[in-house]
Amino acid sequence: MRKHRGKVLLGLVISVLLLAWALRDVSAASVLALVRGAHPGWLALMVVAATAAFPLRAFRWRVLLLPEYPSTSFHGRFAAVCIGFMANNVFPVRLGEFARALALSRVERVEAGAAFGSLVIERVLDGLTLTALLVLVLLLPGHARSGLLDVPLLGRIALGAAAVFGVGFVGIWVMVRYPGVAVRVFEATAGRVLPDRFYEKLRSLLATFVRGLRIVSHPWILARAVAWSVAVWLCLSASMWCGMLAFGIQRPGFTGAVLVQALVGFAVAIPSSPGFFGPLEAAARVGLRAYGVDATRIVAFATTYHILTFVPITLLGLWQLWRLGLRWSEVEHSEEIVEASVEEASSRADDERARRHGAVGGA
Repeated sequence: MRKHRGKVLLGLVISVLLLAWALRDVSAASVLALVRGAHPGWLALMVVAATAAFPLRAFRWRVLLLPEYPSTSFHGRFAAVCIGFMANNVFPVRLGEFARALALSRVERVEAGAAFGSLVIERVLDGLTLTALLVLVLLLPGHARSGLLDVPLLGRIALGAAAVFGVGFVGIWVMVRYPGVAVRVFEATAGRVLPDRFYEKLRSLLATFVRGLRIVSHPWILARAVAWSVAVWLCLSASMWCGMLAFGIQRPGFTGAVLVQALVGFAVAIPSSPGFFGPLEAAARVGLRAYGVDATRIVAFATTYHILTFVPITLLGLWQLWRLGLRWSEVEHSEEIVEASVEEASSRADDERARRHGAVGGA
């Protein structure tokens, strides 16, 4: 964690600032009164729907791994998903992505580097799916007439997200579809500024990492992954809709919940504290204020949603950690372990290529 000290501090500062902004001009007593009056049935459905998104992620992960590892088990993937999201709730700098790759490599015959590469594709698909859902909601006739398109911040978020994730996806597609181009670009940039020992190391790591991205070159498999991505985010939107109904927030409807969920999905990607406290509340306030919802009601909904959906996956992750026999220290140092695993796989690949080259030369 020491090498990320600056990122950790930045995340804490951003969380405090966003929380202060989201909670401004809101009475704690009024928020508590609304929380006590929330509908318990809708709250229960909210938690169930939010937790149901994690098995959906495990099903999608199978599709993302198909080109390299077609026979992973649901139990292994689900356990790794739970551990990864638990780690994101407990540790800073999104350590959960590394913990998730590490956990899968311990329960399945999957290289940690390839598993982590598949998670990069997952994040890009998440971004593209959220962008598409946000733009779709903004363009719906009812929402367009309501003036949402006239909210400059929403338009800038949609445009910025489309640019970032669109460019990211195209870059990954080029890297996998035309590896020679990717290598030449790498050589023309990093190869000219890095010392030889670092250059060779990064080049080997890149080759191993790209293995987890090969889904991009399989259109039918990619289409299935996109479908699962839509299912994941619609499930989470349904959870948010149930939470809104629990607090009497009815006007936005399900499409409004989709918009708010998209904003929350983008917000939690920025540096923040463990558990993403601050970004979620601020994004909910931005989204629901566009519909004219009272700030106190927004804060009551957002904080309750955050806490009640935080608990189940954290407990599930801790239980899976214990069940699989993984140590807490391994999760804490999962980034270093995954990087070491990738380096080891790269060395094996280099040795194998050298042996093949020697065999061909000897022949």
